[in-house]
Amino acid sequence: MRIPDTSTDVRAALGRWTSATEQALQLGVAWAEAVWIRWRVRVRQGQRTGDYRDRISVATWLLVLGLGASLLIQFPSITISFWALGSPISLPLTDTIWASIFLAVMAAAGTESVIQVHPRVAERRRSRISTWPFWALPMAIMVISAVLLPVAPTPFLQVLGLMLSGLLLGVAFFALYATVERRSGFRRARVVLDALAYGAALLLFLFVYQTRTRSLLSGTLVAMTAMLLAIEILRTTSDRPDAALRYGGIIGLILGQVTWALNYWLLPGLTGSLILLLIFYLLVGIAQQDMLDRLNRRVLLEFALFAAVALVLIILVGPGFSL
Repeated sequence: MRIPDTSTDVRAALGRWTSATEQALQLGVAWAEAVWIRWRVRVRQGQRTGDYRDRISVATWLLVLGLGASLLIQFPSITISFWALGSPISLPLTDTIWASIFLAVMAAAGTESVIQVHPRVAERRRSRISTWPFWALPMAIMVISAVLLPVAPTPFLQVLGLMLSGLLLGVAFFALYATVERRSGFRRARVVLDALAYGAALLLFLFVYQTRTRSLLSGTLVAMTAMLLAIEILRTTSDRPDAALRYGGIIGLILGQVTWALNYWLLPGLTGSLILLLIFYLLVGIAQQDMLDRLNRRVLLEFALFAAVALVLIILVGPGFSL
């Protein structure tokens, strides 16, 4: 009886098993590498997304904390006296002014920290992308908040205003981040930023015209804040940040002079603030058309007609309007 030789079959089976095992190991290694790469990409994307959200959260809370501290801490007041146009002028640097300056600088630093983590800015950092125009709206919000909160009649309204300021800052940070690139969500974010800018302008004009502070202080406050708000609105009109700064400075200067003149006209607060808002809107719109090289007679006529209709509505609806 012949005994079958099983060694050859065993060696063949072992060879096939070894080959299959090697192929399975290769496939497993390839799959593991693919999973690892995908995981790393997701982690990086998650870190990038979470990074700017974390920075927005930190910047917002720090600004709210600083704004709340400005209500409790009394800064030293300094009075600067000088002569202007042949008359003595005293300019008091109160705790509100010091708080406005400090919080505006903090807002600029917080905005810069948020914008710097955007992929487009991070990848093209060496090309020196101008990020300073993004500072304008948060700075204006903090200046207006620092001016308005101390005059709130009750602590409850101060706390409510503090919470509202934090909410507006958070919304502004998210919208600013979304406007770094013209992608999906850009137009929606741009609408939100425009609404914040015009709403902040109206709130500022209401306060300034209602309190009727000295023209030197009110005109300066309106000029500086209107310049910041105009820069934000004009920021995405073109790729020239110097043009936005130039037009913003002109708009702020004109609004400051108009505020100075309106202080001698006895108008109710709402009527005077609506006139200032109308002038601000017209100047910003004309600047936008000029930056887009679309300014012509027809556009100027449209703005003139709109201004006439709006002024008539202010005269008819506005309380206490009298020449």
